[in-house]
Amino acid sequence: MWSAHDLIVAPATVPGGGARAIVRIAGDGLDRLLATLFTPERSGFAASGTRPRVVSARLAAAGLGREWGAIEVAILHWPGPAGPTGGPLAEVQLPASPPLVEAVVAEACRRGARLARGGEFTLRGFLAGRLDLVQAEAVLAVVDAQSPAELAVALDRMAGGAGKALGRVRDDLLDLLADIEATIDFADETAPDTVPTPLAHGPVGERLRVARAALAAELARLGTRAAAAHDLPRVVFMGRPNIGKSSLFNVLVGRDAALVADEQGTTRDWIECRLEPPGGAGPACVLVDVAGVDGACGGDGLDAAAHSATGVAMGPAASAHQPASPAAIDAAAADVARREIARADLVVVCRDAGEPAAAALPAGSVADARRIDVVTRCDRDADAAVRVGEYATSAVSGRGTGALREAILAAVAALPPRGSPATLRLAAGLEAAAAALAAAAAILEHGQADEPLLAAHVRQALDALDEVTGRSMGADLLDRIFARHCIGK
Repeated sequence: MWSAHDLIVAPATVPGGGARAIVRIAGDGLDRLLATLFTPERSGFAASGTRPRVVSARLAAAGLGREWGAIEVAILHWPGPAGPTGGPLAEVQLPASPPLVEAVVAEACRRGARLARGGEFTLRGFLAGRLDLVQAEAVLAVVDAQSPAELAVALDRMAGGAGKALGRVRDDLLDLLADIEATIDFADETAPDTVPTPLAHGPVGERLRVARAALAAELARLGTRAAAAHDLPRVVFMGRPNIGKSSLFNVLVGRDAALVADEQGTTRDWIECRLEPPGGAGPACVLVDVAGVDGACGGDGLDAAAHSATGVAMGPAASAHQPASPAAIDAAAADVARREIARADLVVVCRDAGEPAAAALPAGSVADARRIDVVTRCDRDADAAVRVGEYATSAVSGRGTGALREAILAAVAALPPRGSPATLRLAAGLEAAAAALAAAAAILEHGQADEPLLAAHVRQALDALDEVTGRSMGADLLDRIFARHCIGK
């Protein structure tokens, strides 16, 4: 386990251009190090136990100032112990010059500090009780966010929304456990007027119901946020142009989402629609219809996606500078299709009933574990050869479409869990707590008066919540969680 008192330093902003950069320093000996590195103007640094302040300073003439000159800096100084990390902390704001930032960090290390490990500042805030583990992991989620929706989810967690709700559930369960334990401890006492009465199952059942409802609401909120963050598995339909992929896509999603016509090249942009399992029994996914790719059946059809970064995009935000020629537009549409195929979680590989089986995408172009083979427009050729493992379908008659939908949803359900490690760990903890409370409720529903077993299930739920919020967790696991953070966070 890392020491929470070591003097550590690290850049807290990404390198590159900008107005200002931040170097973060924390730990015992901070005041001495600041006095060595910088010369404050007017009032000095904050004294221990006083309020934080912003100190205007310059690089010390006897140190970095000799090489860099009297560069002005602003230092946000928390003398401790009331700061964000529970100890002395300073954030040095200086011009965003990577060589200057490196020089300040190197000089701090030469004067006794060490380079902070990934997530070490956040770990200190967690250990000091300034934030719970849900908030701490949200710091990493903010850094890793790849869309506004993902950023909004992470910022909400970092603000403490989930942690506060789980804290209330935990407090209620602790009160309930105390009542159950009191009933067990005093069951054989002979002074009934001075000890708790036998456990009343009705009120206990209601308290369990409230706690279970709160956990279910948090789990539902997690699922909604994941969907909002575009975290659903992507299932891409691919094949040659004009073989009925879009018609099959429309049947599966239950509406005319994709344009259909009997001429090649009708689909140019990619189209996506959400596919829900019946009754919500299982994970949803996003079906994606892309332009047909003539070269899809070539051995390097998918490899081309790796070289398509400079191609012309044909999505909804298509550029006004696209080539106007039909050949160039077709090439751009195929390029977008290949990129979608390359990032798909599952690929539905389509071939027309009138094509030979050899026309399908060769094995190896898409891993067998993430592909479903389909024969389209089987209503046009009743004698079409269908290989073992292929789904014979017809968008006109509906043949095979139900089986294909079930196969897609089953394959999606078998995919590894998606989402950030923080989200997955939070969901797993909430599910474990919910399962323990369901077992406790089942005891009451069967009219059993087994208070020790009831207490054991409530205690299991509390243990699961404590792991989520970090109230009870081994040092090795904490190291693994915080080590995923960036240096300086």
